[in-house]
Amino acid sequence: MKTIGLVYNAEKSETFELVKKIDKHLQVNNIKTITCKVGIESSEWDKLNNKLDLVIILGGDGTLLNTGRALSSRDIPIFGINMGHLGFLTEGKNADAIELTDYLLNNKYTIDERAMLEVTIANSKSHSNYMCALNDVVISRGTSRKMTHLKLNVDNNPVADYVADGLIICTPTGSTAYALSAGGAIMEPSIEGIQIVPICAHSLTSRPHIVSDKREITITFNKPHEGTILQLDGQETITLESEAKVKIVRAKHNAKLIRLKCEENNFYWRIRHKFHFGQTVS
Repeated sequence: MKTIGLVYNAEKSETFELVKKIDKHLQVNNIKTITCKVGIESSEWDKLNNKLDLVIILGGDGTLLNTGRALSSRDIPIFGINMGHLGFLTEGKNADAIELTDYLLNNKYTIDERAMLEVTIANSKSHSNYMCALNDVVISRGTSRKMTHLKLNVDNNPVADYVADGLIICTPTGSTAYALSAGGAIMEPSIEGIQIVPICAHSLTSRPHIVSDKREITITFNKPHEGTILQLDGQETITLESEAKVKIVRAKHNAKLIRLKCEENNFYWRIRHKFHFGQTVS
């Protein structure tokens, strides 16, 4: 291991001091470091090139999602040290940062491949470029007071028409995020599927469902609208025109999450201890 990137959330006051502490520890171990702030211009991300062995992220799940999108095509493993609240995707706590770093230096970890979504927007004046998401793609009414009228096709086959606040299209990783709050199913990360979850659909028959991740999902609008938006991982927001056609497929690249070799990295351990899943009220 020769070079490690350090990504940190500059909005968290305690983070910068910890970055310096980890940086010093790595240099003592003859590891070169490249430091990058989250939330600034994309040119800063360019410092994290393919020569990096891995990236350490200091922040919460949001910082990890941001980094996962930014590095989606660079095949760089990422390791999150939790500086946030829930820390479902990140590992450990900031108090254990040096110990966690030593685990990495001693190769006591595995790589957890997580599927991502690739998004393109056709028939749009302002957006047609490649975008990706690790958790979810959400199409919603945004600030509009009116519900959206959406048409869902899978591999050009009509599936459903929705009058709803929106739709969540999520990866297995994203099934424990917004989709969970909207009544979606929890998906084990290794499942090769994409979940589609309606948000407050005005229907008795609209239900979440899962399709193969080999399918192409297309969403269009049945009626003109104003204010409808598309969000990537709840962080990047794009305004959609009425003529827009949103296409979503599994991305060619996976996010590579570093997992330490310990009990806490079992998926079911996490949902039981982080979400209290399956526990009875005594």
